[in-house]
Amino acid sequence: MKSLTNRHLLFPDSVMPETAILAPFNVLLIAFLCYAFSGCTQLSESDNQQIQRELSDSLLTTTESLEVELEIVEDGLLSLRLKGSKTSSINHETRNITKISGPVFIEIFDESGRLNTSVESDSAVHYPERSVFELYGNVFVETADNKTLRSNYLQWERNIDRVSTPGYVLIITPTDSINAKGFSGNTDLTNYNLKEVTGEIIVD
Repeated sequence: MKSLTNRHLLFPDSVMPETAILAPFNVLLIAFLCYAFSGCTQLSESDNQQIQRELSDSLLTTTESLEVELEIVEDGLLSLRLKGSKTSSINHETRNITKISGPVFIEIFDESGRLNTSVESDSAVHYPERSVFELYGNVFVETADNKTLRSNYLQWERNIDRVSTPGYVLIITPTDSINAKGFSGNTDLTNYNLKEVTGEIIVD
């Protein structure tokens, strides 16, 4: 099992300060006035739920960074490099999401540190708890052995090296070209399944 030993976040240009999103206090004020002046002995269930939502939202923070490069090193070797023009990280006690504005460039390296797959897209979303990337718009995948994949959307589950999409894909290899709807496979395109093949051209 690979273990993450190093992670670098490089911000060569500017980093916008962290912004806390504070919940409005009018709900709490109404609850207090209800208790103090209207003889309420306890809040209704709906009031409690609304207050909890407001308090929960007060713990949400966002961080924006420009011209971001992320490198992940595992077992002393570079395993991933990601570049984007802007990231917006949303951090909450129940969810963490990083939105990456493009163009987005991802390089995936094999266990020996050699470049294995390159990925480009218009934008991406990263879910760090699940090690999942979602790539949107003009997704282009190119492997070291000259296989390519094009799609408008691709999900990458990094922990199990699985990429998939329910939509249309175009896969081009040195021997054929395949159009299909529904795709699941690994990042170097050595093993994949197609749900519905809509066209194929064999190259002699």
